[in-house]
Amino acid sequence: MRLADLLAREDLRLSLVTGEVGLDREIRRAYPTDLPDPRRYLQPGDLVLTSGVWYGEPADCERFADALWASDVAGLVVGLIVLGELPDQLVKACERRRLPLLLAAPDQSFGAISEVVTVEGFAAEQRRAERARAQTLLDVLGQIPPGEVSAHLRLLGADPGLPTAAMAVTLTGGAEIDLPEVLHEGLARKGRHLVVGGTPREAIVLVNGRASRKSLADELRGLIAALPGTSIAAGISEMTASVSQLGEALETARRGMESARNGPGPVSIMSVADIDNFDLLLAALPANVRRSFRDHLLGPVEEYDARHGSELLRTLDVFLETCGSWQRAADELYVHVNTLRYRMQRIEELTGRRMSSMRDRTDLYLALRSGQGARDDAAP
Repeated sequence: MRLADLLAREDLRLSLVTGEVGLDREIRRAYPTDLPDPRRYLQPGDLVLTSGVWYGEPADCERFADALWASDVAGLVVGLIVLGELPDQLVKACERRRLPLLLAAPDQSFGAISEVVTVEGFAAEQRRAERARAQTLLDVLGQIPPGEVSAHLRLLGADPGLPTAAMAVTLTGGAEIDLPEVLHEGLARKGRHLVVGGTPREAIVLVNGRASRKSLADELRGLIAALPGTSIAAGISEMTASVSQLGEALETARRGMESARNGPGPVSIMSVADIDNFDLLLAALPANVRRSFRDHLLGPVEEYDARHGSELLRTLDVFLETCGSWQRAADELYVHVNTLRYRMQRIEELTGRRMSSMRDRTDLYLALRSGQGARDDAAP
């Protein structure tokens, strides 16, 4: 829980005196104290609650504030039942140390504030533990038997018998946010369970239950619209009724996210239903399929280039990109047309394909275009 969240609670009726720049600080626990120098009992992230019994003279404020600053506390809440009014010296001491200072309402008990911090802290810890369990499943999805996937889903509160969609979402612009947390809160609906993992900038979500690819896309757009300046790229799989297909669904979502990175607008979403060119079609194929396809067709050419220091692979790429124009390809490669013809003959011998065949040219072109994506996927 952040100080800003605590301040926003209308039921607690806290008011900020100074230290607005520190409102993003995370509160670890609430610690009531009236000791003049409580530093030995404090921990980083504490929210200190005090009635000011320790106050006797202005110098006491410096000593108390210094103890809090040295302990790296999240902030200070002062009640005025004892003090009557807030000492100016305490305000100035907190200002100098950039220590957030909050004032409690006259009739507000510290017990209520402590209870909120404790409950929220426990809930946050539960969410962190659930995310860790979710990440364990996401890391092995597609590598373990369906029975184990079902067991993991049940432990996470999901129902393996319900349809599930996979989403992969990454931040492409805007302020730093905890994307998994934002999606967990923003996509929660009655009749569905979310399995959320990832990093603050890149989230993976399994949506188990009531959903569709279109509804999830609409919900994402609405969620980001409420965060001005934020932009994302996302991939969303179709709903799958079998846990055995979840690994493939997740891979499809991840590839969709990568394809959506350069898309227009604050929310760029890609899915299988959006495929309208061969680049997206190739991106939708598993990395091992693309690698196998490329290696099978072009492996001998790559090996020949590696042994002889030749440029057969580049020659093939240029020849196909120039629509098989001998002169244009030769000009771009800065070689004589006869040299180009010799190279293309060697490529035909190595691949078993003929440049006179449109089918063979297409196979070779797709194998070339499969290469970069496959290498990127294979990179650590």
